[in-house]
Amino acid sequence: MDLLRKPTSDRKNGSFLTTAELREAENVLIRRVQKEAFSKEWKAIVNQSVLPSNSPLRWYNPTISKNGIMKVGGRLSKSQEAEDSKHPIPLPARHVFTRKLLQYYHERLLHAGTQLLLAVVKLRFLPLGGRSVAKHIVHNCLKCYRSRPTPIQQYMGDLPAARVTISRPFSRAGVDYFGPIYIRPAPRRPAVKAYVALFICLCTKAVHLELVTDLSTDRFLQALHRFVARRGKCSDIYSDNGTNFVGARRKLQEFLNLLKYQTHREIVAKDCAMQGIQWHFSPPSAPHFGGLWEAAVRSAKKHLLKVIGEDPVSPEDFTTLLVQVEGCLNSRPLTPLTEDPDDLEPLTPSHFLVGTSLQALPEPNLEDIPMNRLDKYQLMQRKLQDFWRRWRREYLCQLQARTKRWKPPVQVEVGKLVVIQDDKVPPMRWRMGRIARLHPGDDNVVRVVTLRTASGMLTRPVEKLCILPIPDCIPEEDPEDSASSKQT
Repeated sequence: MDLLRKPTSDRKNGSFLTTAELREAENVLIRRVQKEAFSKEWKAIVNQSVLPSNSPLRWYNPTISKNGIMKVGGRLSKSQEAEDSKHPIPLPARHVFTRKLLQYYHERLLHAGTQLLLAVVKLRFLPLGGRSVAKHIVHNCLKCYRSRPTPIQQYMGDLPAARVTISRPFSRAGVDYFGPIYIRPAPRRPAVKAYVALFICLCTKAVHLELVTDLSTDRFLQALHRFVARRGKCSDIYSDNGTNFVGARRKLQEFLNLLKYQTHREIVAKDCAMQGIQWHFSPPSAPHFGGLWEAAVRSAKKHLLKVIGEDPVSPEDFTTLLVQVEGCLNSRPLTPLTEDPDDLEPLTPSHFLVGTSLQALPEPNLEDIPMNRLDKYQLMQRKLQDFWRRWRREYLCQLQARTKRWKPPVQVEVGKLVVIQDDKVPPMRWRMGRIARLHPGDDNVVRVVTLRTASGMLTRPVEKLCILPIPDCIPEEDPEDSASSKQT
């Protein structure tokens, strides 16, 4: 300290500290730390008495060296290791000096992990319970965390009412795009890009596919009109935040508002306003909020790639193929098959659309057979009720369990500093933000938040966020670490 107080011109060795001076300063700090943390042991060694029975150094037979530093006696004095390795310097784990020492070695070793950090430190020092401190330092290192951030795994929420309540097929539907695929408008013409709009019933998992030539809002509105004309008008449509979906909702709203001011269409406008489609958007960058249609997209793409691969086909051929793929998807069983030959045929989405499987053989004519006073229309209604009864008994019960993200909810608080996951750039270049607002769900679990960033406000799901570790108190000593440090 006296050397540091002197001006640079008065120092004997110039403007820098020598190795001997740095080593002496380190020894002064070590002696002060040991006298504070091991005061009883220090007095016992000086008085040549027995160490206290509850002392953490009772296993190591400590001694005091010539430079006044307490060192481990141990049982390795006859080994060929270096002197510092045979007689390391004991340090208390829960001391600021030990923490700073481990932080120094962690950065010196290019942000090494817990195992390498402890291995190098123990070549000269013996931090008692140092594994817990090393884990704490590595876990709370911002650079280490930024290189491999861990996104939040939030508790899985309950299924929405649209998935678990009985409704007409496609009354509540989800929509998504996939592609591009390549079609050839005419022979000897270059192939052009096209896309497929997928509509899926949230209740029965029935699928409807439409071919669209581009990603504009007008083309999507045309696909939506074709879908509604064939499957009926939807009361609710769920989608992600694609630009074409947002534009379609805006155009539909403008159309309904325009109809209100036209006298000759007043009745139609009133009916559309009363039965208008309600659009539900998932949070931005949250594909897992639409897992039902994402799984259907994967299945549809698998069938298409197996049939045509990457070869362009004509629009008529591709439309025919889409209808056939749609029939295959709607014939998939909703419930697992059994080996009992007396069981009924498996329940499929096509049962709710046409009353039987699309891949089934034609049934014989049963009109002449009496069925206990039920006419044909009543029999069809009874059959449809049986399908819904099987839907409740066989399919609905499979949705009960949480197969993933079943741990207790993660507590997300306003003001937390987070890293925003972005798949387009490496982790070290991910943007940082601070949580500004919480958007809890019906079960009071926060799955969507609003972030304040350098470029403005963002809305993101918590699965796309990585909470930065904030240094806090040193954790309690690891029991396994203290047990492994005992030597007999």
